Amino acid sequence: MGLPEVAEFARNFAVMVRVQGPDPKGLKMRNHAFHQYNSGKTMLSASGMVFPASSNLELPESILVVTAASVIEPFVSQPYQESSSEKKPRLIPGVQIDILMEAKSMVDGNVESLPWHPAQLLKMFDIPHTSAAVQSLIEASCGSPEHSWEVGWSLASHSRPQHIDSSHEHVEQSPFQNHFPIGSMGSSNPNLLGQSATRIALLEFPSKFSAANSLKVQRSIPKRGDLLLAMGSPFGILSPLHFFNNISVGSIGNSYPPSSSTSSLLMADIRCLPGMEGSPVFSEQAQLIGLLTRPLRQKISGTEVQMVIPWEAIASACSELLLQKPHSASDRVNAVETLLPKDYELPNHSHELSPFGSRILSPVEKAMSSICLITTDDGSWASGVLLNKQGLVLTNAHLLEPWRFGKAASTSDRNERRSEVSIIPNVHMMLEKINIEKSSQNLLATNLKAADISLKNDDGLYRFSLAKINHRNIRVRLDFMEPWIWTDARIVYVSKGPLDVALLQLEIAPDQLCPISMDVDCPSSGSEAFVIGHGLFGPRCDFLPSACLGVIAKVIEAGRSPESRSSKLNSCERFPAMLETTAAVHPGSSGGAVVNSNGCMIGLVTSNAKHGGGTVIPHLNFSIPCAALKPILMFSEDMQNLAVLEELDKPNEHLSSIWALMPPVSPKPEPIPDILKFPAEDNGKGIKGSRFAKFIADRNELLKTTAQHRVPTDLIPSKL
Repeated sequence: MGLPEVAEFARNFAVMVRVQGPDPKGLKMRNHAFHQYNSGKTMLSASGMVFPASSNLELPESILVVTAASVIEPFVSQPYQESSSEKKPRLIPGVQIDILMEAKSMVDGNVESLPWHPAQLLKMFDIPHTSAAVQSLIEASCGSPEHSWEVGWSLASHSRPQHIDSSHEHVEQSPFQNHFPIGSMGSSNPNLLGQSATRIALLEFPSKFSAANSLKVQRSIPKRGDLLLAMGSPFGILSPLHFFNNISVGSIGNSYPPSSSTSSLLMADIRCLPGMEGSPVFSEQAQLIGLLTRPLRQKISGTEVQMVIPWEAIASACSELLLQKPHSASDRVNAVETLLPKDYELPNHSHELSPFGSRILSPVEKAMSSICLITTDDGSWASGVLLNKQGLVLTNAHLLEPWRFGKAASTSDRNERRSEVSIIPNVHMMLEKINIEKSSQNLLATNLKAADISLKNDDGLYRFSLAKINHRNIRVRLDFMEPWIWTDARIVYVSKGPLDVALLQLEIAPDQLCPISMDVDCPSSGSEAFVIGHGLFGPRCDFLPSACLGVIAKVIEAGRSPESRSSKLNSCERFPAMLETTAAVHPGSSGGAVVNSNGCMIGLVTSNAKHGGGTVIPHLNFSIPCAALKPILMFSEDMQNLAVLEELDKPNEHLSSIWALMPPVSPKPEPIPDILKFPAEDNGKGIKGSRFAKFIADRNELLKTTAQHRVPTDLIPSKL
């Protein structure tokens, strides 16, 4: 089934929820990115979904809708906010809830006759397992204020000015205007933030609507990298004609918890905007995956990670609710079993399995088992790629020598004008030491062996000095093991050339190591690419590597230096020097892999870009093609001759200019003859007219002389 067919199918279930009510002081829109305010009333909107069991219920004229509770909470009465144990939430007087569904009038563009259906609020409830997952992620970053997380859209303002309707001389003060639901965005309590992010509202409205197709629920955990489609209404109430039921396509980036038979929380690599909370999310087979909620947002950088509540978690909470409801919804109890897949089990955070279980792995998932997490003694972390069974790990040099890549010079450069777009190493820096010992498990000695690698060159043992950098405490986490294990690593090689690469050797190499497969051919622009690495979420969050889907945006080639052309490795004068992808790259992803749809590594994630103001651009990133890493591939085969890596240490001005985001250096022009000077005896005492005539004559003579030298007229362009 193609995306157009999935989108058409999704329209049968996606709706828009509009809530409007009295708001004399204009305070209800706090923490919302958009609203409408008119005559003392505030109007908000979000997306929603027809409850999958609605088409199978015995009351076909009544439809259930699920949506994000954040659009309802500002209008809930204060007694319910203080004690949510009441059976049915009460709205403040004058609040109206409406549901907009697909209809012919939407196609005709007749805004006047949009099919709004009045609805009533049945219940607001939390999703316990998903709430606990969000809470654990926020708590894991509490010790680092620079990288702490909160919930909500970056576009939402938390200090909106009060709005007073000038059409009324007297404005009544609402008794509810200064009260906000428990777990609002103003709270810093991880437990309340987790509840606020995952709270769901259940609505009911009368309708003769019936779905043309039955909705199938995803019966297994979506795989990282799987395609997904969301149908929602960003900024919906501002113009339903334009924004109602827009689609957004992305992929599954990660799931939480990583070692569980079911998932409590999904991370989606997808472009979403305010108003899409409550949107249904479908797989490429038109199976229901879950419901979008507000994103996790990093406080300092504003980076958003879109969260999806798995449908199984919602359905389990809904089933308990419907079973307890004694009145009109009691007839729906017989349909509760249709909400959950037959083989569904409630998420159990303590129930650990293999990260991949016994199911068949996709090529991209196989490549993920080759990605590891690297930490250093200064609290930084990055990603790495396993190259062979002996425990050789490829990563970036800027993790080990950050001063070579602008880290040490950043303070002195603040007062200088830099380029509008600059390239930045993508290592994640933590302000505190990370206690990684707690994640270590008991290691089975029978499955582990110490790595004993002798490095030689043509003359015997290869002598190299790494004393200055091998004092660093480097540890590597192997995520594919059951349980995860930590092992020390030592530095084998750090490139001194233009490429940002380094090699580590694991001190303990398990038998189950899964080296990655490399493809040294040049990838074509537009081909599918997955970026795999430990971006944003570090060791304390216990995440498996994330996968972000994109395409190869551009392949930039460089010319080989004269020294490299004589090498047996280099038969071509030009080679791929840089890959640009549209996949998202976040801090911590450096040292990860860019893989194609076959699961083969085509590049090493190195950096992304940022504006001069400091804002990171995740979807503008740069990777080293595997075609430029042939010496490393050769060394990884036998690990006996470090001399093959000397090829990477050779200077290459063209390659250096590419990675500095600078144009190639032009050859120096021939020196221009000195401009004739006035005789010293003139001493400026001559007549001005005579001096000017002499200047013109000398200039003409100079032009005749320099015409033979072919002085280039091209100006060297400035930086980006």
